[in-house]
Amino acid sequence: MIGKRLNGRYQILSRIGDGGMAVVYKAKDLILDRLCAVKVLRQEFSNDEAFIRRFRREAEAVASLSHPNIVNIYDIGDESDLYYIVMEYVDGVTLKAYIKEFAPVPPENSVYILKQIASAIEHAHQHGIVHRDIKPQNILIDEHDRVKVTDFGIALATTGATITYTNSIIGSAHYLSPEQAKGSVATIKSDIYAFGIVMYEMLTGQLPFPGESPVTVALKHLSEPYVLPRDINPSIPQSLENIIIRALAKNPEDRYDTIGDVYDDLSTALDPSRIDEPRIQLLDDHDADATRIIPPADDAEKSQLIGTGASVAPQAAVDDEKEVEKPKKEPKNKNKNKGGKNGKKKKRVLTAVIAALIIAILAVAGIFVLPKFFAADHVKVPILKGKTLDQALELLDDHQLKAKKKNVTDEHAPKGIVVDQNPKAGKEVSPGSTVTIYVSKGPKEEEVPDYIGYSKDAVEQLLKDNKYKDVIWKGVPSTDVPEGQIISQKPEAGKQIVPQETVLELTYSTGPETAEVPDLTGLSKDDAESRLKAAGFDVTFADGGYSDNVEKDHVMKTDPSPGTALAVGKTVTVYLSKGPKAQAKTTIQNITVAVDGGDGGDKPDKDGVHVQIYFSDMNNEQKLFADETIKKTKTYNLPLTIAPGGSARYQVYVDGQLVRQETIRYDDLDGVD
Repeated sequence: MIGKRLNGRYQILSRIGDGGMAVVYKAKDLILDRLCAVKVLRQEFSNDEAFIRRFRREAEAVASLSHPNIVNIYDIGDESDLYYIVMEYVDGVTLKAYIKEFAPVPPENSVYILKQIASAIEHAHQHGIVHRDIKPQNILIDEHDRVKVTDFGIALATTGATITYTNSIIGSAHYLSPEQAKGSVATIKSDIYAFGIVMYEMLTGQLPFPGESPVTVALKHLSEPYVLPRDINPSIPQSLENIIIRALAKNPEDRYDTIGDVYDDLSTALDPSRIDEPRIQLLDDHDADATRIIPPADDAEKSQLIGTGASVAPQAAVDDEKEVEKPKKEPKNKNKNKGGKNGKKKKRVLTAVIAALIIAILAVAGIFVLPKFFAADHVKVPILKGKTLDQALELLDDHQLKAKKKNVTDEHAPKGIVVDQNPKAGKEVSPGSTVTIYVSKGPKEEEVPDYIGYSKDAVEQLLKDNKYKDVIWKGVPSTDVPEGQIISQKPEAGKQIVPQETVLELTYSTGPETAEVPDLTGLSKDDAESRLKAAGFDVTFADGGYSDNVEKDHVMKTDPSPGTALAVGKTVTVYLSKGPKAQAKTTIQNITVAVDGGDGGDKPDKDGVHVQIYFSDMNNEQKLFADETIKKTKTYNLPLTIAPGGSARYQVYVDGQLVRQETIRYDDLDGVD
């Protein structure tokens, strides 16, 4: 999914979380140019039309909610059997991660956060939406303790499908109301109960009903009491504990009527007048310590009680202060001697027969039973716990006992070690008796999650309380995978492992390979090019201008500057010096205009000639230098200033006719200052 565009609009950037129903990605809305979160329905649900309809209906209902503490839903769509919801992206952590880091959360902070959660739930309830899955994992919180509740109403869609993601089920089971545990429909009272669990967890750092399986946790919700919050954290004000007690009433009728009532109670809970208020008492069905008057039960009621597992005490035990009346003796038989001698004779015969039978029985017992009984020397069951299986079997054999092996999972005992036995060590049994030994299969194996595609930061949050023996991070450069995204993992996803015995190795992209731009200042053009190519860079040259310090065609500077980390293969621009800047030069041009007197000599011409000299140089453009009539030959000294690389020119006119012109170039003036 990374890099994919949904409907050409939502560019998937990285995976930031997943659950039983969907996977959540960080994405960019290319049209509105903003970050968003895209929740993509898992593929196993995409063919369940009833589920899809419910999923859409619930998402559309929640999209109508508008509240500052509820994650906004922007869009709902599908593409190629991918069904997705586009939501507001919240830059923060889940409340679950927040609790793990800061619990127990101080009462003032807790109330500030809890009021925001309650306000969000109340808004949904007012619009006819029950959340059904309030838990810290569905609550986001930023660095300013601002809260955003997500997954409103979406939980209902899961009731029509089977979700086999155990971690998600266990996570939800801890916040499940008793009525939901019984299979009843969730109501606003169910959200209030789950809110009470969240409040309990924030203030104590513990769950009221811990357990390792959904069934165990659900049964605790139904029947077991919890440790009162102040018994765990005495700094909790009694007013806050009272809110928890009322929210966690097992009977929904004993809870708050609305979540708005909870909000109101939270608003005043820290008032000095309420902090030490009396602890409230609720006589829930599970309260074994509550005093009850139980009326006498008739026989039918007793049978019913026995059928439900309740015990009914004998009347004599109930009325233990009364004297138990002794049974009356039977009256003596007034006709005792009736029957005479015949009766006595029959009685003697009967007595003799009974005696004979008793003697016969005792004889058989003496022959077959008693010898074995008196010969049986009882043995003590040895200590097997902590032994290896072979050691345990050897011990039992030494004690003339048989073994029955049962394999069990144990988080703390290595594989092959005896963790329990029955009968217990030290008990006396007959030789030949069977002892059941429970042998560890080692810790329970778990499936390795798929971390590839996640951002490094997101996985670090997931692994904050990991069970792995160790987690090793390895960064490698990559031009194809965005920086910070996980490229590979060992062990691979889906493999069955024992976390406590496993080192998890995660390889992530550090972005393209980089190298430092070398310092090339003062190097020749060829040397600079060689150094850059050796470092893996391309090179281009540019005019760096004049320099009094760097000779011509040597490096003045580079872009990027020396020491910059730059991706290998990128281009470095090298600016070469033109050397010191050249100065303008001035030259004197000697221009002689001859005047012919008519005899071919250098005699004055009585009429003379008209001379005009024009010039252009660095400072002038077609300027008149001389404009006069001369009667004899004359030499003009014309100064011309020429800029580096430039030129100057002049023209000589005699009597209006061009008789001479010349262009002088800067480069032709070698040796001229």
